[in-house]
Amino acid sequence: MSSLSDQLLKAGLVTEEQVKKAAEKPKRHHSNKPNKSNRNNVKRPNKPKSSIENKIKKEESDLAQFYKERASLERSEKQEVARKKQEAARIKKETNDKINKLLTDNLLNDEAAEIRYNFVVGTTIKYLFVNEDQQQKLADGELAISFLGGKRALIPVSIAKQITEINPNKIVIIADSDEG
Repeated sequence: MSSLSDQLLKAGLVTEEQVKKAAEKPKRHHSNKPNKSNRNNVKRPNKPKSSIENKIKKEESDLAQFYKERASLERSEKQEVARKKQEAARIKKETNDKINKLLTDNLLNDEAAEIRYNFVVGTTIKYLFVNEDQQQKLADGELAISFLGGKRALIPVSIAKQITEINPNKIVIIADSDEG
């Protein structure tokens, strides 16, 4: 017998029978795990509670998935808008380059011209210096006026019509030959 058993016997806390019975039982290691008899007493989560938790987790994951999809959709829409803007800017640049080339290649301005030719743009009266021949051709509707880099450009009517076809919003002034 162990010394603890002896002490318990002497103190009268246990009987010899109890000491023998305790000695016959195999020794177990004590742990925090419940034994089989106590397993039934351990609280387990109720099925309904775990199904609620699962539902909440599923809703959270569905919500997270929704936000991811929405962010992805918004990102792709923004990229599409940006792509369209870039495409429009590229087309506008190409159009302006084409018009500027037509104007530059067909420019008929005479630096020595001294006759002031007045014309109307919207509600504003503007002018351009021309020579006698250009003045007559403008009056006959054989020449037109447009703008190149903010300066007035004298061009043939055929070029003016090409420019109007390329960009109907480009300012092109052609004198009506009926005005006389």
